[in-house]
Amino acid sequence: MTEVPPPDWAALYQKHRDAMYRVAASTLRVAGRQDEAPDAVMAAIESLMKSPPNNVQNWEAMLVHVTKNRAKDMLGSAAARRELGGITYERDDPASEDVASEVAERLDRQADGAKLWDSLSILDARHRKVAWEYLAKGRPRSEVAAELEVTPARVSQIATKCLKLLRDELERRGVKR
Repeated sequence: MTEVPPPDWAALYQKHRDAMYRVAASTLRVAGRQDEAPDAVMAAIESLMKSPPNNVQNWEAMLVHVTKNRAKDMLGSAAARRELGGITYERDDPASEDVASEVAERLDRQADGAKLWDSLSILDARHRKVAWEYLAKGRPRSEVAAELEVTPARVSQIATKCLKLLRDELERRGVKR
């Protein structure tokens, strides 16, 4: 039986660090401790390096899962429990959730988001401004209307047209709603 060489930890970290930081910050945000996300990520990497798992099929899922558990460990410490008034967080049991499918679903949403971003190119400058400022950022119609020198009602009309054009384009590209 041949021995499997250890993974290239630096390459894995570089490739998946954004996902790891997002999950750590998200988990720690409940206690207002999202600034400790780098500590959770480093603890996850260190624990994996000390005891590398065998036969990992999806490294991103593994790294995200371990990072989430390290962040929960930080929240489960005695000091954190005191700070949160006794709230505790249980670690995820790898068998209890399908981490790989969760990561795959997130990657599909990111791919759909990229298609949406590309679809914005079908809009002219004024329509893109309305789509971004009014629809995406939620700015008041009156402000966007003043910038474009149109009425607020016209901003609503442009927004409706933008949504129809984008829906049609995304449907053409095969993006599900």
